[in-house]
Amino acid sequence: MTSFIEKWSAKKAEKPKPGARNAIETFQLRVAAQKAYLEEYERDTSGFKKWRSTWFQRVPGGFGVSVGRDAVSAGAGLSYVVVETEKEVAEFLDDLAQHAEHDHGFQKALEDNRSRRAARLNAAKSSAKISRAKPGPKAKPKTDK
Repeated sequence: MTSFIEKWSAKKAEKPKPGARNAIETFQLRVAAQKAYLEEYERDTSGFKKWRSTWFQRVPGGFGVSVGRDAVSAGAGLSYVVVETEKEVAEFLDDLAQHAEHDHGFQKALEDNRSRRAARLNAAKSSAKISRAKPGPKAKPKTDK
């Protein structure tokens, strides 16, 4: 038993929560989802109805594409581009996924953004709990008789 503990205790860690991903993996999954939306748009441009979910929008002269929904800068303040074609949207998304995988500065920006979002979410949850809390019955003062 002792050799077992000696062998494995240095590798002891917290068990990851199911579905928990780091900010980079999450971002890459979101980029993949955007590519799927783009493919869906390309199949049926007139019937596409998921604009509220996309990082790309029709704008005069082509498509405006943002780096996520949270105005994340991909570096040097780059958070939005305007391109002419669907192919360029796809190319931008591909480059963005590669950027997220290899650029440490961008990875830090994604982690910082995740921390800000979590703090806002937790603050909103806390204020919602406080506003929903109803005062309980008032305690009656004890009287000695």
